[in-house]
Amino acid sequence: MSPRKSVSRNFLALGSGEVISRLLAFAAIIYVARILGADNYGVIAFAVGINLYFSRIADFAIEWVGVREIARNQQSFEKLAAAIMGTRLIFSFIIATVSILLVWFFLPDPERYVLTLYLVSMIPIAANTKWIHMGLEDAKPVGLSRIIGEALGLAVILFLLTPAAELWVPPVALVASESIMAAYLIIILRQRGYRLNLSLDMAVALPVFKSALPVLINLMLGLLIYNSDLIFLRMFRDSQHVGYYAAAYMLISFINNLGLSYGMSLLPALTRLGTGSDGEKPLYHTALAHIYAACLPLSVGGYLLADAIILQGFGDGYSGSALILQVLIWTIPMSMIRNVPWAALIARGRQDLLMRAILYAALANIILNILLIPIYGMLGAAASTIATEIVAGYFMHSYAATQGLHFVSLKRFIRPTIATLAMALAIPATNTHSLIINIVVGSVVYILILAALGGIRFKKGQLPDLNV
Repeated sequence: MSPRKSVSRNFLALGSGEVISRLLAFAAIIYVARILGADNYGVIAFAVGINLYFSRIADFAIEWVGVREIARNQQSFEKLAAAIMGTRLIFSFIIATVSILLVWFFLPDPERYVLTLYLVSMIPIAANTKWIHMGLEDAKPVGLSRIIGEALGLAVILFLLTPAAELWVPPVALVASESIMAAYLIIILRQRGYRLNLSLDMAVALPVFKSALPVLINLMLGLLIYNSDLIFLRMFRDSQHVGYYAAAYMLISFINNLGLSYGMSLLPALTRLGTGSDGEKPLYHTALAHIYAACLPLSVGGYLLADAIILQGFGDGYSGSALILQVLIWTIPMSMIRNVPWAALIARGRQDLLMRAILYAALANIILNILLIPIYGMLGAAASTIATEIVAGYFMHSYAATQGLHFVSLKRFIRPTIATLAMALAIPATNTHSLIINIVVGSVVYILILAALGGIRFKKGQLPDLNV
């Protein structure tokens, strides 16, 4: 199978699972936000934002570096996997225990007990074998596990959460979701004949963790960019502002997670092709063009329909989120496109360049948040996020270029841009307040115009092929 088809197949499996699971998670979050109100939802959003850092520690960037290592050793990976899993579980248990003690002593209620419950999720996250499946380029079980996990999480929330502001329900739902995902993927590996035991073979595990450390730092700094605005908003504003901002960021988070799935699908293919191979650069350029073609209409459509998205998603109580969504929506193409050099540099083992790029972006983010949020509040946080994405994207693409992976020709962006402009004219022309109708009209116009320009090829018996 060609690398491009391999990426498409794995992203289709992983991405479809991600879409369905994110829709389930989206429904759960909307229900939580509506039931608890902006103030209590702000408490949940703050705790989730902090817990994301610990989730990254529990994973220790194995979802990225582990994929590369498995892709390199597909025929004999059991010993490597056992050592990585055993070490990661012990490490996560220690970190979780210490973190819970610190949170319990230093945070006030209700944030204290809510975050304590969220931190328990570190253990099932460490037990997740998603990285093994992705390294084997077998993404289907990963997509299914996401659907099963989010469905369970949604069920817990729907059955247990009431208007009495039971803040313990969302973190319990997360722990249940992560646990069932980890269990399902382990069962699938065993059914396929892989011996998945645990060991503490440091001679095998430590080189991988050492290689993963720069990526972990990258991810932590990237997470700082992602949610430091929530933390600073909580410092300079109240939890209601955090709730408004978190609601606006939900759609951004949904799309960005798809971008991470695409990058993860791209990583093993680039690893197999090898540095400087004939197929590496064409795949890199095609990935950039495809992401642009998918993300530009999402941003334009989201900008035009922001009011309706917030109103129908969260209700009148979150009207303050609409303007913030219109600003944040422009981070989508920037953050998605930089997943391509991210995957390419990891495939080449140049995590040091990624760390440098994210460090510059994180410093810019902190400075801008300190300067803008006290004065402009949520708008300042959104503006800081936009500027930070520009900085991160610039350095990542620049460092990729130093490795011979130059940016794709802008000519490949012409057809998606024209189709997006046609979509932007069609949506207001429908003259309807129905969000669904506007989305359908915009999507149909974009696809038809892009196809008419030759940007989509239809072949009998095959899925449409994006030709940009």
